[in-house]
Amino acid sequence: MNKAPPIVKKNIIMQVQNVARHYKVSNGLLRGKSTVKALDGASFKLKAGSTLAIVGESGCGKSTLA
Repeated sequence: MNKAPPIVKKNIIMQVQNVARHYKVSNGLLRGKSTVKALDGASFKLKAGSTLAIVGESGCGKSTLA
């Protein structure tokens, strides 16, 4: 009879909660500045030996998160 492999609990090596990055951008000389949300509320856990892929549309904050 084959036994199931033992369950190995992997340690969390990185945990991120509610990461946000907002940039102020100029609207022109007389219009002042506005805020652009590059990243808002990103959360994840990365366990030892696992792989995390960040995917999304162009301009959605992948590089900002990295």
